[in-house]
Amino acid sequence: MTAAPILSVREAARHYRSGDSIVKALDGVSLDVNAGELVAILGPSGSGKSTLLLIAGLLEPPTEGEVRIRGTLVSKAGEELGRLRDFRRRNIGFVFQKANLIPFLTASENVALAMEIDDVPARDARRHAERLLAGLGLGHRAGNRPTKLSGGEQQRVAIARALANDPTLILADEPTAALDGARGRQVIALFRQIADTRGAGIVVVTHDPRSLDLFDRTIELTDGRVIGERSGPVRIPAR
Repeated sequence: MTAAPILSVREAARHYRSGDSIVKALDGVSLDVNAGELVAILGPSGSGKSTLLLIAGLLEPPTEGEVRIRGTLVSKAGEELGRLRDFRRRNIGFVFQKANLIPFLTASENVALAMEIDDVPARDARRHAERLLAGLGLGHRAGNRPTKLSGGEQQRVAIARALANDPTLILADEPTAALDGARGRQVIALFRQIADTRGAGIVVVTHDPRSLDLFDRTIELTDGRVIGERSGPVRIPAR
């Protein structure tokens, strides 16, 4: 029997009213993401990329369509998503363009907080946070506050935080936008490693074409619809 996809979005649409008009931010998008798969979502600003991520992450309900996680229906059109808060926290990790770390907490405390909210004892949460940071090459920076970390280091802390509760699905919205090419590639390489070693399904919204060779699949959106899909990594010509 074939395992169900980690994420399955079916005919998802998100419509907003703007005055007398209806804006179709997303218009009938379907997407499957399997365990261990790293998928890039491409498209111009306003194409629906972030809206798709919000719906897939159960942060916003679809106007039409449904979302399944590991084959279980978790969201459908018009459904109230408040009851899914605990499910989100335990099954989905989020990484955003800005690391959004709490400035008065150290790197390890920022990561541990995600577990403490889920009732993990503080000592156990801190130990696991330090292991995660060490695994991302930040063991020596665990005691530093965000102002003492570079942009790339802050984003790695945010990734460690997203991994804190061992999610099956990780969603990242422009995680390299504020980084230079080398640091941006390091972040995508970390996602590649996490997909390969942890078996998580990972979806990354990006404008940056420089690391597309690390992805298993790329999906392009325009005007809220899928206009192209490529399986296999996109090979970037050598310079």
